[in-house]
Amino acid sequence: SRQAVPAGGTLVRSDPHRYRGFLDPRVYADLVRRVAVLGGESSGKTSLARALADQLNTAWVPEYGRELWERRDGRLCFPDMVHIAREQVLREERLAQAAKDWMVCDTTPLTTRFYGEAMFGKIDPELDRLADRRYDLIVVCEPDFSFVQDGTRRGEAFRGLQHGWYLNELRRRQLQHLAVAGTVADRARTVRTALSRSSDF
Repeated sequence: SRQAVPAGGTLVRSDPHRYRGFLDPRVYADLVRRVAVLGGESSGKTSLARALADQLNTAWVPEYGRELWERRDGRLCFPDMVHIAREQVLREERLAQAAKDWMVCDTTPLTTRFYGEAMFGKIDPELDRLADRRYDLIVVCEPDFSFVQDGTRRGEAFRGLQHGWYLNELRRRQLQHLAVAGTVADRARTVRTALSRSSDF
């Protein structure tokens, strides 16, 4: 009579996001598809991540590395790199419980790998493994915004260097990506069009 658990597998499979309460949290987290937003400093990725999450009525994962950098006044050490990547992944898993269908990730451990290499000239093997984390759609923001110096960024030349590194690294790893440019609204529209064709990913 389904009085104790008023749902069967067929019902849950018909809309797992609606009936998430009947799923183990780890199972539900695996059903959430993830958009990774990458880009150089001051390329609008956080603005895009926020806008996408709002338009998709879902959760987004802020950049923990930035949070730690500001808290430490820019003083990070080599072991912090693995810590940042681990915490970024942990926050993804936690916030997946609040996501619906798609979750937006403002950066990934690949970004931490870039900064580890740029700051210390070496990469911890664990960070290298975490940087292999897969996402359903990778979005790369073009550096076509006016550069804004907020007191923590390195500069426009560094932004260009970082953007080029992402493109080379994604090519090396044979990972497709979606390039977005223009206003935040333009970028969000491009991503949403891609998500509507999600069977391609």
